[in-house]
Amino acid sequence: MKKNPLFVAVSNQKGGVGKSTMLVTLASLLNYSMDKSVAIVDCDSTQRSLFNLRERDMEMVEKNKKYMVLLEEQRLRGCRIYPIRQAKPENARQVAGELAAKADFDIVFIDLPGSMDISGVLQTIFNVDYVLTPIAADNFVMDSSFVFAKSVMKFLENRKNIPLKDVFLFWTKVKKRSNTEVLDNYMALMKKQGLKILDSAIPDLCRYDKELSSRTRTYFRCSLLPPPAGQLKGSGLQELANELIVKFNL
Repeated sequence: MKKNPLFVAVSNQKGGVGKSTMLVTLASLLNYSMDKSVAIVDCDSTQRSLFNLRERDMEMVEKNKKYMVLLEEQRLRGCRIYPIRQAKPENARQVAGELAAKADFDIVFIDLPGSMDISGVLQTIFNVDYVLTPIAADNFVMDSSFVFAKSVMKFLENRKNIPLKDVFLFWTKVKKRSNTEVLDNYMALMKKQGLKILDSAIPDLCRYDKELSSRTRTYFRCSLLPPPAGQLKGSGLQELANELIVKFNL
């Protein structure tokens, strides 16, 4: 029986929160380690972050026997490499639907550019099942995130016939010595305004920047392999994935 995948947009109106990094590490963990089949539609035509990452990953695998062995072991377990397709924001939902028609996926993620002013962004947001919005405890980030999330939720309240079910915010780049009072104040304000914040929080860790490399054995951000089990502890990523599986009823 063919699956009915969830379509999930990842969007924030301010840069610097690690949106694309969070998406690819989450997708890789779900797809390669948690038996959830995923696909990604990359709508950032200027940076092509995820598409370029896939190309770098492929180059490193071809150069490094260790990575090639890991990839082959993964293939023998029946775990397929998830696709990354490029699309304009106005065509993203259509491309996501075309991907879902060709194979069984649990989730099709859509990585949206960081502005509601870009043509097609709002159209796509209202035609997915869920929106994930990473946020950071910074006044500039929070101001724009509030405006974005409240605008979407207000639209959702007035229109019951659109696919979008909910918007979930989650903390990223939480510093080890963060001012917990500031975080608590933001949390209280968001809840007062009816915004939904996930319990999982992602700490500010340099491991999220580490890709496949010929110079070092450690990596975390990769589109072909999952984050190594030893690197997951303390990253917050496993907790985020577990929570989303419950929220999305997977």
